[in-house]
Amino acid sequence: MEKDKEIFQRKNDHIKISINENINSISSTWLECVRFVHNALPEINLKDIDISMEFLGKHIKAPIIIGALTTGTKLGLEINKKLAEAAEKFQIPLMVGSQRIQLEYPDTSKYFTSIRKNAPSIPIIANLGISQIIQMENFNSIENIIQSIEADAIAIHLNPLQETIQPEGETNFSNAMEKISQLNDYLKIPLIIKETGAGLSRNVSYNLINMGVKYLDISGLGGTSFAAVEYSRAKKQNNNLKSIIGNTFLDWGIPTAASIIETKSVAKNTTVIIGSGGIRSGLEIAKSIAIGADISAIAQPFLKEAFKNSKELESFIEKLISELKSSMFLTGCKKIKDLKKAEYVILPPLSTWLEKRLQK
Repeated sequence: MEKDKEIFQRKNDHIKISINENINSISSTWLECVRFVHNALPEINLKDIDISMEFLGKHIKAPIIIGALTTGTKLGLEINKKLAEAAEKFQIPLMVGSQRIQLEYPDTSKYFTSIRKNAPSIPIIANLGISQIIQMENFNSIENIIQSIEADAIAIHLNPLQETIQPEGETNFSNAMEKISQLNDYLKIPLIIKETGAGLSRNVSYNLINMGVKYLDISGLGGTSFAAVEYSRAKKQNNNLKSIIGNTFLDWGIPTAASIIETKSVAKNTTVIIGSGGIRSGLEIAKSIAIGADISAIAQPFLKEAFKNSKELESFIEKLISELKSSMFLTGCKKIKDLKKAEYVILPPLSTWLEKRLQK
């Protein structure tokens, strides 16, 4: 019985720790190392700036994804209702949190179906962990995961750092690449491979792209640290070994800006790069797109605002949009694609990393 409650408790622990404790990475995203060159004569009207785009076959009004947060509990249901309603109002995509709980407890589907009811027209992305995929003999059980939210794509998250520190962690990542390849062939909807705060390297991105994965969410270092989340949980459980390991690896990962550029260096024309990991403003969204991302995802700030009330959540989205448009105006960019040509300078330590990594 205690084991049955374990996953529900862990889900709620993640929400409460993320809201009430400082679990931000002790390292930055390095996006502060990207400095736009100011355009004093932008030759555009701020009111004419268009930040809409196509994503997963649907038209969205801003390149902002509400990132993977939570699902599967009553507390998660309350938060996801607000997130879904806000996503629908602003016509931006929504990625749900891990749906592993649905595999183990099918009756929790009731906590998921309301998401699509509250957001009937936007792209919604399902979510499972690579550990669950590795353990599957076939992928039939994924159909219920997809159908419960009528998902437009499914994200498989890679979280070796989190699993290493998590007291209940599953650390067998053997045959992960083969399973991803099989799943990509099986699915009828797009597959997104995402990290969870430690970033994708050039080599990992290259291997995923070459096996046919077209959507990569780099989720770099600099934002929510699942090492910190699990460190907090381990301390509360008096698990000294796991808390020591968690403390040791609080700074582990590839900063977001470096991960975006590494992934972009091996991307194909069909590759869609989602820039995420510590992005907190519209200016940082603009920077992430300028250096190689196609769209950005933000998670923890949305969770905190949704936990307050819907008005605060909507105000936060409005702030992001206004900051993004202001960044585009000040660089002379009328459309999102124009950001790819915006002038910028890369400063240390990001420039040093890129020199060592990409100029060999």
